[in-house]
Amino acid sequence: MTISKSTMVSDIWREFYNRLKSQVTSVDISISPGSQTIQTYASSYSDVTFNSKSDLPILVINSPKVPMEQFTFGKTQVNGTIEIEIYTTNSQAADKFLDAINNAIETYKGKFASVGLHNLELDDTDDDFVSQGDFNVHWRMCRWRFVYRFNRTRAY
Repeated sequence: MTISKSTMVSDIWREFYNRLKSQVTSVDISISPGSQTIQTYASSYSDVTFNSKSDLPILVINSPKVPMEQFTFGKTQVNGTIEIEIYTTNSQAADKFLDAINNAIETYKGKFASVGLHNLELDDTDDDFVSQGDFNVHWRMCRWRFVYRFNRTRAY
């Protein structure tokens, strides 16, 4: 698949979603319960609800931000970013999932380039936790930046 300027946001999102869904499924941890497996892959945090520990981990691939600027007379450049979040019940699992997410993107830069996403770089990470009833939710986020170029629409 390639990225089309007419469906750019959804195409870029789908590339990240497909890569992460196939590469980031579970992690082994040294404390109970031994391993954690992704329960839900979502496009935004508000798309999922959870009421118990069994609803987690949740991997959220947010819609990319795609500000455009003129690159040349004939091309437009998007210096975009995409944020990926993981919600778990264990801080060690959250860290391991974050490593797995970043590794899945880093080691497949060639695949991303083949569909038009270039210069992928890890831009930032963040973390937090919150109590949710009788358990804690550990959150990790990574922001990746990329460049996508396409032919400008000409007006006559």
